[in-house]
Amino acid sequence: MAQVSDKTKGKRQEKNLTVQPIRLLQEAKVVSLQKIIKFRIRVDNVRPLDTQVAGHGSEDRQNNGSSRGMLVHEDGFVLKPVQAPPKGEREVDFYHYISTSPHLIDREFYSYLPRFYGTESMKDDSLVQKQFLILENITQGMTQPCVMDIKVGAKTYGPDTTAQKIRQEDSKYLGTKKSLGFSVLGIITYSQEEKRMKRWDKSYGMNLSADNLEEILNIYLVLGINPEASKRIASTFLRRINKIADFFERQDMHHVYASSLLFAFDYRLLQQEYSNQSQVESIQFSQSELDALVRLKMIDFAHVFPANGTPDLNFQQGIENIRMLFSNFCDHN
Repeated sequence: MAQVSDKTKGKRQEKNLTVQPIRLLQEAKVVSLQKIIKFRIRVDNVRPLDTQVAGHGSEDRQNNGSSRGMLVHEDGFVLKPVQAPPKGEREVDFYHYISTSPHLIDREFYSYLPRFYGTESMKDDSLVQKQFLILENITQGMTQPCVMDIKVGAKTYGPDTTAQKIRQEDSKYLGTKKSLGFSVLGIITYSQEEKRMKRWDKSYGMNLSADNLEEILNIYLVLGINPEASKRIASTFLRRINKIADFFERQDMHHVYASSLLFAFDYRLLQQEYSNQSQVESIQFSQSELDALVRLKMIDFAHVFPANGTPDLNFQQGIENIRMLFSNFCDHN
C-alpha cells in the first residue's frame, strides 16, 4: 500500500505555561449526574471497562488485573478517572465548556464526542477519593464490541510542553506518527487464527509503517469472515470520518492535541448463521442497523488550545490519512 498524503485556559494558571489552554466559562455548570439519573456511584456498582484499549490504567489492568483505569457503571455509563493537574483540570473544564457552549461550531464539535454527564467522586477499594468524568459508553448495547483507538496528529503535545516531554513523545510510533499523523494505540476484535476475541496493544501500533498499513483494517474488521459486511462497516465508518474531517476543515476555534478517534462496532455484524440444511447464510443487516451498531467518537481532551482563527493542520493531516486508510479498504475489498 503506497504512503498516503501528508496533509487548544484552565481555571488555574500554571506558572510555567507560556501558552495558556482555553479558558472555559462556566456560568451554567452541568447539573450533577446524581440529580439527572438519580443513582450513586459505589465500588459495588461499577466494574472495569473491558473494552478500554489504551490510556491510563489500561496496561496495569492487562498485566496484573489492576482495577485502575476506566470503569463502567451498572447502568452503562463510563467513568473516566480525572488525571492529575493540570491535564485533568483541563479535560474537565473542556467537557463543561463544550457541552454547554451556545456557539454553533462548539455545538457541532460536541456532537462528535461521547455525551458528558458531569463529574462525580467515589472512594475506591483503598478508600482513596477519586474524581471521575461521567461519559456515554459508545459500546452500550453491543454483544461483542470490537474497538480501535487511533490517536490523531503528528504532534501529540500542546505548545506548553517541556523539551523533555517533546523528545519522549516524538520517539513513539515512528512508523506512522510523523509521516502520517496518526498512531494506532490498541485494537480489540476477533482473531480468526485463535478463534476468540483478542487484544492488540500499543506494541502493535509501534511496529506499523507505511508498508503494512493494510493490516490495520484487515485485523480490525476481520476481513476473512464476511468481506461484504466488513466493507459495509468500513463504509459506515468512512462517512463518519468524512464528517469530522470536513468539520476540521471549517473550524478555527480549537487546536486539539493527543485526541483519539474511538471506533466501535458489534462483531455480530460479521457473524454467520447456519440454516436447517447446514448451509451457511450471511445475516443481512439493514443500513439503519449498521448505523446503530457502528459508532465513532472523538475522545481525550487534556490538550485543547485556542486556535485564534488558524486551522488545526496537525489534526487535519492525521484524519486525512485515516480517511484514506478506510477509503483504500473500501476500494480494494
